[in-house]
Amino acid sequence: MTKFLAAILSLVGLLTAIILVARWQVRKSLPKSTELLLTAGFLALLLAGWTFATYGARLEDRMVAPLILPSPWEVLQAFPKLHTEQALVRNAVTSIGRVTLGFSFAALLAVPLGLYMASFTRVAAFFRPLVLIGGYVPLVVFIPLTIGWLGASESQKIVFLFIACFVVLLPMVFKTVADVPSAYLDVARTKGATQWQQVTRVLFPIARADIWDHLRAVYGVGWGWIIMAEVVNAENGLGHMMDMGERRGHMDSYFAIVVVIICIAVICDQIWKYTGQWLFPYRNR
Repeated sequence: MTKFLAAILSLVGLLTAIILVARWQVRKSLPKSTELLLTAGFLALLLAGWTFATYGARLEDRMVAPLILPSPWEVLQAFPKLHTEQALVRNAVTSIGRVTLGFSFAALLAVPLGLYMASFTRVAAFFRPLVLIGGYVPLVVFIPLTIGWLGASESQKIVFLFIACFVVLLPMVFKTVADVPSAYLDVARTKGATQWQQVTRVLFPIARADIWDHLRAVYGVGWGWIIMAEVVNAENGLGHMMDMGERRGHMDSYFAIVVVIICIAVICDQIWKYTGQWLFPYRNR
């Protein structure tokens, strides 16, 4: 633990020294090419460190044993076997469907409920315990609960993902709408806007771009919890494949599935990003 703490402090100290010596300016804009180059540099450094730690033809020549961390080449070699023998694509589609369905149910409830809570104090007072759940109750407690309610079924996984996304999304929507300045409502009232118009034509339109960003973030949260949902009493899905790979000692397959999940998450995040730019072009100016 002491070594781990020392490594963290060393990294923070090194980064601080670089910032001070280079005299970087706070929030200075960078060309897109420079941003991509820096990101590629981090990924190249990470890959180089991974390769170095796992390099060696013999087990005794390697710094880290393959049962702990396989090499990048070994992970690449695992993909054909995962595709032909364990139906990687079908399991990936299953996981995407579960995350999307659970997230969609959560969004259908959390967005209007958060909007109403931020608009009407009586609604906020009644549903306030739901906001507290996301901050203080560990979501893993809902796994045995949902299994007890629904059994080890497909519905149990969807409901668990719904809960995991809902308890995170609700307070985000609530705070975003609540932070809309009251001056906008004052102007609407002077123009004769009804209570419903203040909600649907003032509060929600002002907050919807930020709500979209929250939806994008919470969809990623769903991918964080899909592994937990599919490890318990599952017969398919990427989480199930990861669990089977770990149990059998096939860490190359385990890390290959991690790479698949990361790729899916990046692709989905970019879809959310560019869709948001299309829906809210005024934010791109």
